[in-house]
Amino acid sequence: MKPVRDLLKHSSIYAIGQILTRMASIMLLPLYTHCLTPADYGVTAILDLTVAILALMIGGGMVTAVTRFHFDNDDEHHQDRVWWTGFTCIGVVAFLILLPFWFGRQLLSDLTLGPRLVDGPWFCTLALATTWAFVIGHIADTYLRVRKWSGIFVAISLARLIFNIGLNVFLLVKLRMGVEGLLIGNLAATVLHTLALMVVFCRTRGTFQFDRDMAGQLFRFSIPLVVMSLLCMLMHEADRYVLRAVVSMEEVGVYSLAHKIGFAVHTLCLMPFISIWHVAIYDIERMDRPDQVFARIFRWFNNGLGILLLGASLTVHQVLPLLTPDSYGDAIDLVSVILLGFFFLGLQIQFEVPAMLTKRTGLLVPGSVVGVVINVVGNVLLVPYLGAWGAGWIGVLTYAACSLTVLLFCRTVRKIEYPWFSSTAVLLGLCVTYLLVRYGIFPAVGMWAELGVSVAVCAVWACALFGRDGLNWWKSGKPRSLDALRTPSSVPLASVPAGTETEPVCSSVC
Repeated sequence: MKPVRDLLKHSSIYAIGQILTRMASIMLLPLYTHCLTPADYGVTAILDLTVAILALMIGGGMVTAVTRFHFDNDDEHHQDRVWWTGFTCIGVVAFLILLPFWFGRQLLSDLTLGPRLVDGPWFCTLALATTWAFVIGHIADTYLRVRKWSGIFVAISLARLIFNIGLNVFLLVKLRMGVEGLLIGNLAATVLHTLALMVVFCRTRGTFQFDRDMAGQLFRFSIPLVVMSLLCMLMHEADRYVLRAVVSMEEVGVYSLAHKIGFAVHTLCLMPFISIWHVAIYDIERMDRPDQVFARIFRWFNNGLGILLLGASLTVHQVLPLLTPDSYGDAIDLVSVILLGFFFLGLQIQFEVPAMLTKRTGLLVPGSVVGVVINVVGNVLLVPYLGAWGAGWIGVLTYAACSLTVLLFCRTVRKIEYPWFSSTAVLLGLCVTYLLVRYGIFPAVGMWAELGVSVAVCAVWACALFGRDGLNWWKSGKPRSLDALRTPSSVPLASVPAGTETEPVCSSVC
């Protein structure tokens, strides 16, 4: 039972930081969308994508590898070797990858931002420096998660957020530096954040140790994850490159705003859970009959994520027009499509559990390959005709195909019996609810009534899906017994409302 309690406890603490970060992101939207034109926003989106790809090439798999090998042995000497070896590997790889890109920054700018952008090479220089600071700090913040020091992690992250916001506001409003100011602000905040994390890391870890054999094991574990991460990044972001090449940088900006809102919601919903999930699965594995625990958590995860994304899809219609100028108006309806895609993407973290537990990370690669093929081919075919809408719907198909492929391959090594019927019924019901409310009720009522209906609909779904578990928990006065946790229960169809068939890397706050 302790792993589940830890999952809830630390997810709640991480949620504090995520909620404040995303609230700041939403509150600052008027500032950024008025200081940056849609074309400027498109430039920042392309730079964020480029940085994300480079960061994944450098450390995307290594941090996961270090986390996995940390749990092989509770001996402090073993863990010192794991963490210092992983840190050294990331530092060397960062130098070998980023230095050639810096020398070729003009070519990098021409390929990603287009040859007409005069400041492109300077923008790329700032982005590359941010990448270096981020990948160094990423292993340190992963260390805090593994040690379950969620309070320290959130405190450092919030300090970074406050500094980042203040500096960005000063550079954008006072100095009117536009894209350059945003990049400088993010670089300064990332560097200070990394320094703070490294102080904690160095003071709490043992003396430096590098183990060549351990490095080889870490690389063998991480390489499939790097390949998968790069493929996943193409799944997530290739549409931006296609839009820039086929349509315009302005449409890239509008689509990127919709995607950023969707990703912010996705991050707010999932990151607190993910931050402890990749640690908790190893604790759950040590329990009796862990597959039933995984199946039960999947049901909660599916239902909770669906309700949260439904609420975001509905309330964005009232909130976004208040925060952005009319030039970004087309982003509103795109958000719901993007969130549907992120729902399917979120399921992958559940389906990949067998691969992580058995160290067979190569099982995750086929899903990414399928997703990339669908994403690239679909965007090339649809974007010229449907523009941003084509990119949005191809994203839904991409994420669904990727998660399904990961599930099929991971089931070859371990078959977890998920509650498919009830989970599928809930998803269908939530989609039908959105369509009925969006096109049946919203056109006939005002803004405040729309907001009230959105809240009421989500509250009804929450009571229907979680009411029984919550009531049992309240009656017991303590967490449910392990035996109850192990007994999967489905949401009875009678509890479903009648008539239904039930997401850098630059860490920018903009």
